[in-house]
This record gives sequence, C-alpha cells and structure tokens, in this order.
Amino acid sequence: MRPPARRATLDVLVAQLAPRAHDVEANVREACRLVSEHPRADLAVFGELYLQSYALKGIEPIDAHPAGEPIDALGACARRHGTALVVGAAIRESGESASTPGMANAALCIDAEGNLAAIYRKVHLFGAEQRLFSPGDEYVVVTLAGVAVGVLVCYDLDFPEAARTVAAAGAELLVTVSANMDPYAADHALYARTRAVENRIPHVYVNAVGREGRLRFCGGSTVVDMAGRAVAELPGYEPAVRLVTVPLRPDPADPRPDYLAERRPEVPARVVSATFRT
Repeated sequence: MRPPARRATLDVLVAQLAPRAHDVEANVREACRLVSEHPRADLAVFGELYLQSYALKGIEPIDAHPAGEPIDALGACARRHGTALVVGAAIRESGESASTPGMANAALCIDAEGNLAAIYRKVHLFGAEQRLFSPGDEYVVVTLAGVAVGVLVCYDLDFPEAARTVAAAGAELLVTVSANMDPYAADHALYARTRAVENRIPHVYVNAVGREGRLRFCGGSTVVDMAGRAVAELPGYEPAVRLVTVPLRPDPADPRPDYLAERRPEVPARVVSATFRT
C-alpha cells in the first residue's frame, strides 16, 4: 500500500491554452505571466508541446542538455514565484544537431527552486509524431512542491499500464499534459477519471485548445480526485486558466478499496485452445 501523502492538498494552476505556433519566446512569456498572476500556485501545468505548439511541420526543438535559454527563463520564473512547473516541449538530445530528426516530445519538470528536476519523454507516440520524435524508454516520478508526481503526455493516457507504472512506483499525483483533438474528447474524458480510480491517485489533466491545420484541440482539462470525482472541469474548445486545490489524501468516507494495493500482478494467464467436434 502506498504511504499517506506528505501533504493534504496541492494548489495547481491549470493552463488550458492555444500557444503561438513555433514562437517559443512568446509562449514562455505567457507562461511566466500566468504564474506571476497566481502566486498561490504550488505547481503550474501547461499542455503538450506548449513551448512550440502542436504545429508539427517545421517544429524546432530546444536544447535541454545543457539547458538552453527557454528552460533558463522558465527556471528563473519558477524560482522567483516559488512555483514548480510541468511544461510540454520538443527537445533536442545531447550531441544532436538541429538538422537531425532525433527529437523527443517531452514534459519539462522544473522545481520551485528553478532546477530542471526531470525530463519525461513521451513513450507512446501518436500518428505523425512517430516520424518526428524518438519514443521515451522509461516513465518518470519526480518530486515537485514536495509531492511525488508521475508525468504522462497525451496518448500515454490511453494505455492503463502507463499510469499504473508510475502509481506503483510511488507517485502521489498523476499529471498528464495533452494536445488531444477531435474526435477523441470523450476518450480522454473517460480515461482521466478511470486512471485516477484504478490507481487511487488524483489526476491533473491539462489539454490544449485552438486549431492547427485540420486539427481542432478540444480542451476539457480536468482535475479528478482519487475517487474519480471531478474537482474542476474547464470548458471545451476555449482558453481557460484556473487555480485548483487538489486533494492528495483519500476521503475517509469513501468505501472504495485500494485497487493498486489489492492487485495481483503475479497471477498468469492460461491460454486454452478450443476443441471443435464434427
């Protein structure tokens, strides 16, 4: 069984935005402006590929090793306001040139002291992403604002084992940064709640809005408690920003069992071949 959360609640800034296409500097400025306007936030979360937007054609990665100017600016913002950040970005791996296709679709995890605490690289790449990005090969649980946070990116949410892996590793909060589009709004609305319930872990799901070519991003960001109840729901298809107090401890009145604790992953499956009689 997971030990009790070290704190009872976390104040999270949910930033459901339509970032400017390929304008990293403008998107960093907007993120820092919103953080400065919400000084109570312990953690601020921005969507998938927020720094460049989900305009995949012509996308240019930023340097992460060593951290380049956008990450330094976000770190300074986090340190100035005492707010940890999770921000989607396309990153270039160490040793690669800007002309190579070896990018990662990543979530930058910056702590409240301004340090780049972790980088999560999206494991499950969707559609055209498979031609542009290298898939991640591990999940990440990182301490932000004193809370163990498991971070996923968009399509990862469709796979139950992704959330289960970080929950089993000790995550106290699940954070998913997304650029989910039509016609998949209902899918993620379901998965956002399901992943919370089946792992007994609260979930902050932050989606994008706006359009990119034929893609229409559907918003609907949500914060779900560990019983699957919506703590906050943002509108579909329009920008919205909300500061949400996320409960980290179970409700003593909730009768649901701890599914994570009671699972039995060691039980194998036996395949029985059908026998047909003529």
